[in-house]
Amino acid sequence: MKWINRLLFLALFILQLSSFAQNTKEEVLLTIGDEKVTSQEFERIYLKNNQMVSEADKKSLSEYLNLFINYKLKVVEAISQGLDKKSSFTQELDGYRKQLVQPYLNDPEMEKKLIEEAYQRMRYEVSASHILISVPEKSTPEDTVALYNKVMNIRERILKGEPFEVVARATSDDPSVKRNNGFLGYFSVFQMVYPFENAAYRTPVGEISMPVRTRYGYHIVKVHDKRPARGQIKVAHIMVAIPQNTAPEKEAEAKKKFDMVYKQVLNNEDFANLARQFSDDPGSAKNGGELPWFGAGRMVPEFEQAAFALDKNGQVSEPLRTGFGWHVIKRIDKKDVGTYEEMLPEIKNKITRDNRMLLSRRSFIEQLKLKNGFSQDTNVIKTMVEMLDSSLYKGAWKIPEVAMEQQVFTFANQPYSLEMLAKRVENAQKNPTSLPFSLFVERVYNDFVDETILQFEENRLLKENDDFYFLMKEYHDGILLFEITDMNVWGKASSDTVGLQNFYESNILKYSWDKRAHAKMYLSNSEDIAKKAAKLVASKKGAKLTDTELSSKFITDSISQLTIEPYACGIDDAIIKGFENWDKGISPVAKHENGFRFVKFISVNENEPKPLNDIRGQVIADYQEFLEAEWLNKLKAKHPVVVNQDVFEKMKANLN
Repeated sequence: MKWINRLLFLALFILQLSSFAQNTKEEVLLTIGDEKVTSQEFERIYLKNNQMVSEADKKSLSEYLNLFINYKLKVVEAISQGLDKKSSFTQELDGYRKQLVQPYLNDPEMEKKLIEEAYQRMRYEVSASHILISVPEKSTPEDTVALYNKVMNIRERILKGEPFEVVARATSDDPSVKRNNGFLGYFSVFQMVYPFENAAYRTPVGEISMPVRTRYGYHIVKVHDKRPARGQIKVAHIMVAIPQNTAPEKEAEAKKKFDMVYKQVLNNEDFANLARQFSDDPGSAKNGGELPWFGAGRMVPEFEQAAFALDKNGQVSEPLRTGFGWHVIKRIDKKDVGTYEEMLPEIKNKITRDNRMLLSRRSFIEQLKLKNGFSQDTNVIKTMVEMLDSSLYKGAWKIPEVAMEQQVFTFANQPYSLEMLAKRVENAQKNPTSLPFSLFVERVYNDFVDETILQFEENRLLKENDDFYFLMKEYHDGILLFEITDMNVWGKASSDTVGLQNFYESNILKYSWDKRAHAKMYLSNSEDIAKKAAKLVASKKGAKLTDTELSSKFITDSISQLTIEPYACGIDDAIIKGFENWDKGISPVAKHENGFRFVKFISVNENEPKPLNDIRGQVIADYQEFLEAEWLNKLKAKHPVVVNQDVFEKMKANLN
């Protein structure tokens, strides 16, 4: 329960509760101690939570107000104890803060265009080849120009008639060119880095793109075909592996094994069982051969082609040979590209994790620059470069003792000095670099500008954006709620062994069985021995024997063939049921698992306590409820609660 609560109450902001901006126009719904809570805050949380539960679980406004008051009491108490000032609290919140603010730091218009573009591309698949000329990270601008000219010369050779695949093998830095001549097959949106995807989708069929720069280097792309998307398919397969350079006799053995399996497939034997038994693909074999959904470009071309050639669910392919071995494929399901509305959630999710989202962020930053009067002095940036020396590459560069008041940039009427940039350069050298000084400073400077602008916008959002403000406040309070509740309820209930024992004993009737039957169970692998033992137990002689003495009567090869165990259960238990009618309180011999058993009834006890160790989880949960109720009573006395009934009734009328 503790870790679940931790997830629920993760907070994502570093400011103290008292520092959150307040909308003074909002009416105060309630006061808890010195803390004033507006009707707007309560209403937002009420509506949000009611949307997340079923109709049956929804609470009335009055019920929810009581829950909300209890929640706020704990938060106020946490603040009164200074939990919001602990370094661990602020550090944890700072770690999460950046995540939640991300959706607010993008250009919504640009994001919309990217989503619409992605959907249109999703409806088609492109077949292409490429040539890559790598650009090392430490390349100077002069190096980059030289490499660009190199790739332009390669493009010119192809345009003059040299076969693309021949030039690719001779010039491309892509290691796979040796086996594929630069051919990539069909692919769709989100399968390539965004700049490469742009080149592929924008270049007409049969033509060669201009050089396009990605993080790998410069590419030229030849587009072979563009077709409507096949959608996605789900299949299962059975593979008999044939590793590279397998000897002919071993390959023949693998083919013989595959033919045997394929024959069973054709005889309609269970495909999943055959996959689990014979497939050499460990990832799918355990799932009956099932592979995840896939579309164009996810599998080797021959496998993909064979899978999409299957016309209906349940159909199996002809034997298929790939570089991995022999396969037989069974179609499970297929789905086409959905409508824009259907695909929107998936596209949004993929875009947030894709590098094209940087365009939206870049557009947003540029808008903020224009709006808030950004200006920079490139000469000051050059001064920063000139201050560096070779000690930078050893992580030992120190800021020289010279005047650094010059302004490197200004944003929102706030100047940022060369000294501030120098401190960031000094800190950045902790990560070893081999970049030329100019490139290194350029990266540090650009990060400095972007972080400054985004931090400015985060602070503005908190003051001016109600949605962001209340979301931050909710998470801020949430982590405090977790910490204070763990201290006073969850952690205490688990660690306070004396208190738990006293609580258990004080509520012993709650943890007792109404009626509990006690018996002995006699077990044997032999029905004959079980019957003989039952007869002996029922006799006067047997009644005088201890369990050890009785067990010793049935020893074979130094091992007793009779096991005796205590047995306790409810009186409706199937094994003990009908004990009232047993002759001498001993049940008939019956089958039991892999052997035989009989039972001797001893007694029925009423209100017998359940051992604490057996029900510790239940008792801890009850103890937590007890501690929380007791704690809340103390909090209400410490932080008086006053509800403004007029405001509450007005809100009640608006919400109903």
